[in-house]
Amino acid sequence: MGKAGNRWIATVALAALLSSTGSAVGDEKSAESTGKAEEVTPKAGEVMVLSLQESILLGLKNNLAIAIEGFNPKIRAADVTAAKAVFDPTAFAEVNFASTREKNRSALAGVATSQNEDLDFNAGLRQDLPTGGSYELRFDNNRNFNNAAFFANLGNETAYASELSLTLTQPFLKNFGVDINRTQITVAQNEREISLDRLRETTMDVITDVQAAYWDLVFALENLKVQERSLRLARELAEVNRARVRAGVAAPVEITQAEAEIAAREAGVTVAEKRVRDAEDRLKIVLNIPKQGEWGGAVLPSDPARFSPVTPDLPGAVADALRMRPEYEAAKVDLSNRELTLRFTRNQLLPDLSFRGSVGLNGLDTTNPSYGDNLNELGSRDFYSYSAGLVFSIPLGNRAARAEFIKAQFEREQARVSLRSLELEITAEVREAVRRVQADAKLVEETRATRVLREEQLRIEQKRLEAGVSTTFEVLRFQRDLAVAQSAEVRTVTDHKKAVANLDRVRGVALEKHRIQM
Repeated sequence: MGKAGNRWIATVALAALLSSTGSAVGDEKSAESTGKAEEVTPKAGEVMVLSLQESILLGLKNNLAIAIEGFNPKIRAADVTAAKAVFDPTAFAEVNFASTREKNRSALAGVATSQNEDLDFNAGLRQDLPTGGSYELRFDNNRNFNNAAFFANLGNETAYASELSLTLTQPFLKNFGVDINRTQITVAQNEREISLDRLRETTMDVITDVQAAYWDLVFALENLKVQERSLRLARELAEVNRARVRAGVAAPVEITQAEAEIAAREAGVTVAEKRVRDAEDRLKIVLNIPKQGEWGGAVLPSDPARFSPVTPDLPGAVADALRMRPEYEAAKVDLSNRELTLRFTRNQLLPDLSFRGSVGLNGLDTTNPSYGDNLNELGSRDFYSYSAGLVFSIPLGNRAARAEFIKAQFEREQARVSLRSLELEITAEVREAVRRVQADAKLVEETRATRVLREEQLRIEQKRLEAGVSTTFEVLRFQRDLAVAQSAEVRTVTDHKKAVANLDRVRGVALEKHRIQM
């Protein structure tokens, strides 16, 4: 194709996720253009020459369904990050000041007005653990001022206290274990895989749709050529008949018959031209070429409809489909998610038995009221605290957890049945697709043989007409038969191309065949 075509078609990124690195297989020409696709709408009156592979790349680049589906893996990736964030540590800091000033009712207090001030400044770190437990590391600090006579006589109206503590909670039954607590992460990762499988499925559907529309346009153009050749033969026969009438060897009715057939075949050409425009528009729609009502110029396929025999292996095709079909992979991943949910809900039936323990160091400075000595005292490890215990709880009846468990069981079984149903459906699709390829290949051979025979019949009948032993009516009939045979041959060849494309889709190998990478 020319430079203008190279600007339109390129090896392009598919929804920011797909890229192509090669050519089609069989008769199809490779897409050799490089760079970015700058403009996909041909200008009015300009012809856009496209190979099959170039059409596929353009369809993948422009298709809105792929663009929409391409967002889902990114959305699911964000869900994975959110699920993992449950185990992110949280840092905290707290500052609190409280002051109390009140009149004393008793002279024993030593002061008429008592005043107490507390300043707390605390910081720490807390985190949920994949084992199901959690910890909290705290560093608490307190400054206290009290003007009571007792503290004033001791010279320690102001005191500083600090405590460093670590608290750990770990369940042993409900919510115990890394696998249980990573369930949502694994489910989110699986959902992302499912979204990628759905993107692959959409991409393969687009590839198949592009090929079907491409070969329909190829047939429409070839059929138009057949109709034009048939019209030309009728006109040539009319000229021959006029010469025969002038020579006195034929009746004028021979001219009338030929001219009537010319009119009929002109109508056939008109219908064929309309079919070309219709097929061209369908291809433009699949390629998403029209923009804002501007349909641009003509689209001309550059790959001819050559017959390439394919011998499909039915057992191998079924095995490929069950290994490569994205919707089958997505169903298996969905079943895995149901298994994970069932395991989690089974765990939630257990009672809650948790260990809770803490250990801490503390320091207090009342004699030299300055912040720092209390930290030295804390660091000496002379003053400490610790605790340990078990907490047990169980909801009476536990109906909510039991209902979720029963629901998860039904959903798991439902996913199993759906997977089996999909397996049967895929197998049936592959078997039908293989039969279609085989039948279309046989039809190509049969229509080709018919066309050859029709050509020979017409040649013989034309010789008979020249010899005066046949009629214009018979020659026109054989011309029509030849046109039908020629059109049927092209149709079976393009149908075979479409059948092979469909087989690639049901086998799940359309991406690999056209070297489209996810």
